[in-house]
Amino acid sequence: MNILNLLIKEKHIAGVEISDKVIRIAYFRPRKKESRKKHADTAEPLARELILIEEIIAANIIKDGVVIDKELLGKILKDIWVRAKLNANYAIVAIPEDKIYSHIFPFPKTVAGTHLEEAINLAIDFQLPVKKSDVYLGSEDAGESAVIKEVLISTISKIIAEGYIEALNYAGIKILALESHLASLARTINTEPGQAKMLTKKNQNGTTIFILKDGTTHFSRTIPETFTKETNFLENEKIHIKIAFETEKKISVTELPLAQSAIRTEYLQYPELNGLAPELQVKWLIAIGAAIRGEIPEGTDSHISLLPVGTTEAYKYQKTTSFVALIRNIIIGVSIFFACTFLAAYLFIFYLSQNSKETNLNISASFIPPEVLEKEAWVKNINEITEASKVILSTTPNWSILLEDINSRVISGIRITNFSVISMTEPISMTGTAKDRNTLNELKKVLQNSPYLNAVELPIKNLEQKGDIPFSISFRLSDPNMLYYK
Repeated sequence: MNILNLLIKEKHIAGVEISDKVIRIAYFRPRKKESRKKHADTAEPLARELILIEEIIAANIIKDGVVIDKELLGKILKDIWVRAKLNANYAIVAIPEDKIYSHIFPFPKTVAGTHLEEAINLAIDFQLPVKKSDVYLGSEDAGESAVIKEVLISTISKIIAEGYIEALNYAGIKILALESHLASLARTINTEPGQAKMLTKKNQNGTTIFILKDGTTHFSRTIPETFTKETNFLENEKIHIKIAFETEKKISVTELPLAQSAIRTEYLQYPELNGLAPELQVKWLIAIGAAIRGEIPEGTDSHISLLPVGTTEAYKYQKTTSFVALIRNIIIGVSIFFACTFLAAYLFIFYLSQNSKETNLNISASFIPPEVLEKEAWVKNINEITEASKVILSTTPNWSILLEDINSRVISGIRITNFSVISMTEPISMTGTAKDRNTLNELKKVLQNSPYLNAVELPIKNLEQKGDIPFSISFRLSDPNMLYYK
């Protein structure tokens, strides 16, 4: 049994579409049993309702897919969450494709496992038109033929991605995945297996032509508005793209107007969507596509996420952060309770002292009533309880200090899988995997710089392994007294 699942509420994920002019949110909210409705075409009651929210935003918040005012965007998202009373604590976010580079790389089908990973890394290092250190990137399978396996690789500038991440963090929304509008559309639009469809999407400052096949974007090109104003330029470009794609892939491409695209049949059962006219359903394709991704079981999401970590790792990180915050709040709450108890006892004693002084001035003979003696005994008992509480607090280590320090020093490329503490005086061990040996050595250096740690030991193992290196690192507390309440 996982203690985190007991202490942290169930995961609910909303799909969020963000563009230059509008924010749209789709969320499959669980219904209470007594309020479940039956759909006209099925005898089974709908366990969820589809929440659709649209909010127009000012033009100075996002421009050309880049967040200009992160704080204001965060305030708008937070306000939407509060007004709509969304209990979704996580989000899949779809952003404009203008600043996202995507390309499908073919690899021999015989290459698999670690060899395929090495081939993908070589393609990233030598064929991407951007520096790997300047971008976040992700990859996913894009299908295969008899001899070829295709892998879709997408990248986004770290500066652009972090603008969205900071805005979501300001709103208090935990982001699990960041993807393009096209990825969400590919997940939502109802297409026949094996068929390639070419669609056109109008953007704020241009037009994107893209081709979908089997739920994956196999081609995309964004044409600036300056060119689309020329007579027949867009139509000629679509013809050239269609011919080139059919020639290379040996597959027929048919054009599908985006306005006539249909949502996957299983999601039309929701009356909130089915009751809309077809032309109004189209505008919710992206938000619903992001929400659909949130329905993928935890640990099985292999789609591209343009975050520093993958979707599964992002959820584990957010869950661990929530658990640490919960423990911290419990400790603070207990501390406040004992502090209030001590203050109440002190004020009560002070009150009795003042009252006794006034009584002595008004009587000539000293006489102590039995009720006063009872109160005095009660106060002594309270004092003993307070002193015992202080002793308990002084011997209780505040582990959240150490956890927050270590968490802040875990660098990109490191994934922690286990953290073991036997006692304050025994070595503390931590295991996980590192992207490469340089990253592992860098982790040891940053831990050695911690004021709370010393004797950092990193045994050298698996010298033949170049990537995803398992490690076990140990260290001791520099001064265990630093973790105790003063």
